[in-house]
Amino acid sequence: MIKVAIATKSAEKIAGIKEAMYRIYKAKQEIQFYYKAVESGVSIQPFGEETYLGAINRLHKIKKEFPEMDYYVSCEAGIEETFGQFFNVQVVCVETRDRKTLWGKSAGLSIPPEHIEKIKAGTLDSYLRGKGISKIEEITGMSRREFITQATELALASEKLQRSRNN
Repeated sequence: MIKVAIATKSAEKIAGIKEAMYRIYKAKQEIQFYYKAVESGVSIQPFGEETYLGAINRLHKIKKEFPEMDYYVSCEAGIEETFGQFFNVQVVCVETRDRKTLWGKSAGLSIPPEHIEKIKAGTLDSYLRGKGISKIEEITGMSRREFITQATELALASEKLQRSRNN
């Protein structure tokens, strides 16, 4: 039995993390999930490294809520800047039973640079709602769950990479 603690109560995020765990471990009946919402300790709309800080903060807090788990998983959405371009990404942080920290990141939706100041004044969600967009899926064709699944699978895949380095 694999025990997984997830640092959220968002049904979409939980579904994405579960899907990734099932794919990686191919054993639905052998995974037990626990979840609780915990604070990130960062801005409501994180930018840059603050996104990663929010994910690691959530991870540390969920560990206190559920000791003795095999995996702890947290996620944080944020906006990254690279070469003057801005991308909305989902960042996932996983801690394994042997206490290795793994990171994964989703593909990123490119946000026009001229719109960033409006987003900084609120959030990406409020900005999108102001444009008549209620869900990210309306513009990307992918749900938040799919972005979380992608980032979680990439984090878990890095565990396999770490193991292969030691061989």
